[in-house]
Amino acid sequence: MHKPTKSRLIRLSLILLVAGIALPAGERTASANYLGNVYDSIEQFSSLPDEINQLKNNYNQALQELDRVKNDAERLLEQNGTLAEQNSNLAEQNQQLNQMVHQLQEAEAVRKRGADRLKTIAITAVALAAGYFVIIRLLRFGMRRTNRIK
Repeated sequence: MHKPTKSRLIRLSLILLVAGIALPAGERTASANYLGNVYDSIEQFSSLPDEINQLKNNYNQALQELDRVKNDAERLLEQNGTLAEQNSNLAEQNQQLNQMVHQLQEAEAVRKRGADRLKTIAITAVALAAGYFVIIRLLRFGMRRTNRIK
């Protein structure tokens, strides 16, 4: 076969292909449905890369979100450990402060008992002194009276 014959065969094949597509296009019901299906299929096929890219983007966003959540969780665990340590330190300080308050309350109670004891001793001493002078006066008065009567 010569070159011109090959080109003629290719042209003839193309003409038959176009005629095969165009002949059903002459019928209204069949052409709309056939061309619509072909168009829908081509449209779906052409939208596949966009959907794949969108799925890839969604997957990458989900991975980024997962990494961010992992980092947040690790940071929160570290903060939790730090806060637990601070809490134990504060509990120890609270216990020490409670002991100091208890000691101060005991010291205040001891001081108050001592002050009450001193007040009682002072009142007793004043009462004894006053009683001594009253008794001495009464004895003198009684002795003078008995000496006058005799």
